[in-house]
Amino acid sequence: MDYSHIESPGLIVFPEIVESNIKLVIDMVEGNVDRLRPHIKTHKTQEVNDLLLKAGIYKFKCATIAEAELLAISNAKDILLSIQPTGTTLARFIALGLQYQNSQFSCLIDDYNAAKIINDLAIKHHVNIPVFIDINVGMNRTGIVPKEAFKLIEEISNHLSNLVIKGLHAYDGHIRDANLQTRIEHVKQDFIDFYALIDKIDTSAYELVVGGTPSFLVHHTNNRFVCSPGTFVFFDIGYHNLFPENTFKMAVQIIARVISKPTSSTICIDLGHKSVAAENPIDNRVRFIDFPHWTLKSQSEEHGIIDVRDNSNIEIGQIIRMYPYHICPTVALHQNLQVIEHDHLVGEWLVKARNRKINI
Repeated sequence: MDYSHIESPGLIVFPEIVESNIKLVIDMVEGNVDRLRPHIKTHKTQEVNDLLLKAGIYKFKCATIAEAELLAISNAKDILLSIQPTGTTLARFIALGLQYQNSQFSCLIDDYNAAKIINDLAIKHHVNIPVFIDINVGMNRTGIVPKEAFKLIEEISNHLSNLVIKGLHAYDGHIRDANLQTRIEHVKQDFIDFYALIDKIDTSAYELVVGGTPSFLVHHTNNRFVCSPGTFVFFDIGYHNLFPENTFKMAVQIIARVISKPTSSTICIDLGHKSVAAENPIDNRVRFIDFPHWTLKSQSEEHGIIDVRDNSNIEIGQIIRMYPYHICPTVALHQNLQVIEHDHLVGEWLVKARNRKINI
């Protein structure tokens, strides 16, 4: 493959692998796209939105107003903002619905007072807003515990005229057991109160949105659930190592070049912590595709030092290919993805929703 026109540090993407991962996730719900609401936080691109829409998926989840607007620009019909909007985010959320009327926007709720503020703004703008009750199933990040959710549902239904409860939302990102059977048992235990809640209320008209990529292999077997994986479109070496039963393939590689050979056993590449997710320890940021024995020793803003044992056969300017350990924040550090088809650079996908604002 000719790398002469590929920018470094940069990301390359293989669309055929992305399409294969999309097909796999659809196959795992037996072709029933009603049971999928993928999260776009990983890719943040219009092109992957288009591939998902082309495959028949029409419901989506996102975490920011920019991601929600990008979905609307892509003509997605059903968009769940997976936060409880407040302040200026709430104002922008309302503005999205007024601007993009071919898309339905919903959001999460876990607090009555916050819901009342949303309802008051909805009344002011003469709109109804679909909401999902956010349930805390053990991650303790957001959500109301299941035993208190019934009261909140009743209060919203009885007192907030312009909010329409569309369903329940339960994200279990804390469940990351490497062993699949252990993960199944962990899900079963943490969802006991959630199951009790849905048995207590009439959820026949509710959408039950649950899980991410790690727990997808558990939740996809439950026909009551709509699954919302996100990382699956690109996947990464972190999930590949942690969840070996996954058959998703890694669709994105990091490209860097050797820029110096400071000692006989090290090289320096143009990949600092401004170009790859750096929230993990130094040994869990990348994996070297062609040199698995190499180790990343340190990084500064634009430089990465690698222990290669012996650098006598390495040239300045040599291409170094890597898989990112955590793909989601890595993509957000790059303006574009360089598209590879049949071993040729054919274009780029702009990471439009890495910005906090597109138009609204």
